[in-house]
Amino acid sequence: MSTTSFRPIPVGTIIEAPKISHPVVAIAQGYVTIHYPARLEAMALDPSKVAEREDRIYRAGQIDFVVSLFKHVTVRIINGEGDIVISESTPRSVLVLHAAMLMQKALGFKQSISIHVNEDVSLRHCGLGSSSGSIAAVASAINELFSKPLDAAELSKLCAQNHGEEIDGNEANIIPVQCLGGSVIGGNYQGGLVVVAGRATPILAIDLPNELSVVIGVPNDYTHPDSAELMQQEADNMDGFVTTGEKYAKEIAYNLIHEVIPDLLENSLASCKELIYQYRWNMGSIKNCSFAFPRTNQIAEELRKYRTDDEIKIFSLSSVGPGFFALTTNPDKVAKDFYKMNMSTIVTSIHNSTYEVGE
Repeated sequence: MSTTSFRPIPVGTIIEAPKISHPVVAIAQGYVTIHYPARLEAMALDPSKVAEREDRIYRAGQIDFVVSLFKHVTVRIINGEGDIVISESTPRSVLVLHAAMLMQKALGFKQSISIHVNEDVSLRHCGLGSSSGSIAAVASAINELFSKPLDAAELSKLCAQNHGEEIDGNEANIIPVQCLGGSVIGGNYQGGLVVVAGRATPILAIDLPNELSVVIGVPNDYTHPDSAELMQQEADNMDGFVTTGEKYAKEIAYNLIHEVIPDLLENSLASCKELIYQYRWNMGSIKNCSFAFPRTNQIAEELRKYRTDDEIKIFSLSSVGPGFFALTTNPDKVAKDFYKMNMSTIVTSIHNSTYEVGE
């Protein structure tokens, strides 16, 4: 049985600063507001590669969908030198500070900044990328404020390698957590579907039909644990992830290259739907991910019927759950199904763009 070696680290710890692509120059108006989309992680490409690493560079890969649930971030230059001021109403303030300190160390800017964040949906540890999305959104806003000195690839690696999550009652430290890069890539590359290879490297980003609705279901009886506890639970169950990856990773890679990507480039989601279904339902992924919420398995069994439902274009658990989602032309049907399974539902749309700059 695996045990975690991850220990709390100080907020703002950076492993390796990225190379700067462009000059660090504050934009003329001295502030910026961005609207940052969320990601849903349909599957990992090799779950054996999520086992902890000291260098925190993960090679598991993933398939992600980008959706219109936004974090709204305003970053402003204020009087002073080197201060980071976070508004009292900003959620996930420890992660916001971590992201700001990462960017301060990476870019070397001397100005003081203030940060305000609000979000369309506030759900922790449900598989919706809330933690990685907070870090990615704030880092992207600061990068925008200083005229994008980091390109999308450098920013993606910075956020993924230095990811962490809060520890309840501890505002000085975070717990390092595996991150494959979906949240930061989803907001910085054009496309509602993103395929990410190892080392947070996007290899395909394509638009999806705007008429598709996204229905997300989160079990009403789920109570999320503290990040440190959740990481320990995941580490204690890591053997299942490793076994699935070692058994199926080559098959997944072959099908991805020779079936899924060609179909996606011809505007078909059929092969992608089938690969996700096989991985989640028949290769052990959902069972592996049910350590924090065992009813995940029961919900999954009731959703097997979606495999042959032509109105359901994609369906999956998101990340390690317990949130499920479906891309569909009939959102009312999915919402009713989720309701019957005692899940709260969110209905939104695909976001076929990067983060948006605006008021």
